[in-house]
Amino acid sequence: MARYTPSVTQLPRYQLRAPASFLRLFRDDHVPQHLSLDDIGTVEMWALAGLAALARRNGEPALEVANSRTSEAGRFASAVGFEDVVAGLPSTTLGEAGRTIKLQRIRDIQEVERVARRIVDLMLPASEEDETRSTLLYVLVELMRNAVQHSRDPKGGVVAAQLMKAGYAGYPRAVIQVAVADAGVGVLEALRASHPELESPSAALVFALRPHISGTFTKGRTGSAYNAGMGLFFISEMTKLTQGRLLLASRGAALSLRGHEDGYAGAHIEEVAPTGSGFPGTLVAFEIPLGEVHDHAGLIEVIASKARERAPSRDLAPWMRFEKPPEGVSSFVVHPVAEDISGAARLAATIEGHLVRREPVALDFRGMKVCTQSFLHALLFTGVRLSWAVQVPIYVENVAPGVAAGLRLVDNYARGG
Repeated sequence: MARYTPSVTQLPRYQLRAPASFLRLFRDDHVPQHLSLDDIGTVEMWALAGLAALARRNGEPALEVANSRTSEAGRFASAVGFEDVVAGLPSTTLGEAGRTIKLQRIRDIQEVERVARRIVDLMLPASEEDETRSTLLYVLVELMRNAVQHSRDPKGGVVAAQLMKAGYAGYPRAVIQVAVADAGVGVLEALRASHPELESPSAALVFALRPHISGTFTKGRTGSAYNAGMGLFFISEMTKLTQGRLLLASRGAALSLRGHEDGYAGAHIEEVAPTGSGFPGTLVAFEIPLGEVHDHAGLIEVIASKARERAPSRDLAPWMRFEKPPEGVSSFVVHPVAEDISGAARLAATIEGHLVRREPVALDFRGMKVCTQSFLHALLFTGVRLSWAVQVPIYVENVAPGVAAGLRLVDNYARGG
């Protein structure tokens, strides 16, 4: 009897707008032993990131993926570096300029900001969409830090991004699709030690979308020097405010969130059916419509205000002052250590020395339009707490609106933790 060969239109389509067909492969944490890209009709970057995370060959892979490169899905996978990531080889090219960021591994914190900035630089030229660049950089750093810090996956994470142009595959407008995947312990296990009240994968995913939630600090705290527990919260809030789309899938459960033109009022979140659909590790994928963010500082402040409303109650009298310092206050220009975590830590030690001696300090942010949250964590988390404890101010001057919003966020969770 002749083998039945389905037509391209009958093959599964792994698209973010309808993720259930992909997530059903891993229902109840099941992982198929083999999968062929020839048996897939359409595959988007987020699904390839998930497959690559499972198929990596450092040790025994969870999944073997065959690719003859004869199908549309197989050719696309090869073009975006799927085989290189699986084999652990460095990519020979960076991807299609302005369109595609190839699949790549991230293994440690030092790689996160470098990769995030390279993705943004490739996706959006410096002369265009500055506010979207700022937003995407912020989200990427927080998202990739989650994969490296919390997954306990010795292979690290896999990240990829693609610009989906208006008209492509039915997209009415251009969107940036970003995905990060790992084959680690999953969200529930990562949170269980600090939040033992969580009993199911779906409850853990809903909980993870709240502000100040992390497996690295206990309930009631709002952060540590390198983690605010804000990554997924910020992504979900950005999704709501930019008419975007978010998928969070992890070990037996998956949530799909869709933004709406009415903002918070119209946003819709649901568990992906059937029950048990998920991903053996953690897979986060989101889309932000290109050009929707016109005021990065304003967007960050709206989200930060939402976080403050839901932060643990505590005396939060601010000691960070956005004003010119009095005469004689020691002032430090931040730009020389911009986005250098080690440099930020050295400057932080100097600042903290002054505060311990009850000497106010001033930070000068001239020349810095944007700072990532992890850089601000390293620079000021402990300093803010010292400032609050000894009631000695930290003055901030020459600060751009987007940087000021990030500083206020650090100020909020450092004093609240």
